[in-house]
Amino acid sequence: MADNATYSSTAASIRGTLMTQLDAARAVGQVPGFTWTDRVAHWGLRVPLAALLLVYGFQKFPDAFVAPGDYGVPALLFILAAFAEILGPVALLAGGVVETWKPKNTTHRLIGDALTRGGAFAGLAAVMGVIFYFYWGALTWDDPHVVLLGLSAFLLLRGNRY
Repeated sequence: MADNATYSSTAASIRGTLMTQLDAARAVGQVPGFTWTDRVAHWGLRVPLAALLLVYGFQKFPDAFVAPGDYGVPALLFILAAFAEILGPVALLAGGVVETWKPKNTTHRLIGDALTRGGAFAGLAAVMGVIFYFYWGALTWDDPHVVLLGLSAFLLLRGNRY
């Protein structure tokens, strides 16, 4: 450390620094110190949604080509749901990588947004099909499918935010 370097920790300088940070936070409407979360907060929604959809998709996949009619669902819809529950989460995670990366190239940003919205649509369609065929009339607010529906709808409507 240089001999001529000084640091003043007077109450006035600390108060001035804090007031500057609070004024800046008030201007953007955000608590100071949490700006770093803008890049990673979306993963808190994507990862659980993708994980649950993948689990449901992998449960369907062994039967998707062997006996899809055993569940009382048309075979084509069952196979489409299995693929949607596998490819949808992959698209959601790929779109999340693009959102975290925040590329300057607008084509890459558009592709990331399309991946997020497409994956969310696949999840929404698959969950709506499950609710319609298996839980209609018996669905409650604490069912995990309601959470999946809400997360998928949120990411479908929001997409990647830049």
